[in-house]
Amino acid sequence: MFDVVSDIAAAFETSAETEWQYSRPKHVIVQYIDDEGIDEVVMGSRGRSGIDRLLLGSVAETVVRRTSVPVTIVREGHHDELA
Repeated sequence: MFDVVSDIAAAFETSAETEWQYSRPKHVIVQYIDDEGIDEVVMGSRGRSGIDRLLLGSVAETVVRRTSVPVTIVREGHHDELA
């Protein structure tokens, strides 16, 4: 997975950093953004709606609401459009 991110970034003549942590994603991501001084976040989302979203929550939505940096959400299955 990390290689795909790096390959896409390289195709656009830029770089991307990736990191793996084990914990509650919504909390770890927001904390990482604050700790590392991140300028922008690009993250995937499955695009759930309705009752699934209410019951399961959305990591992407939490990150958007709890950070002040721009967050770009890419829906699952749409990543081919970026390359």
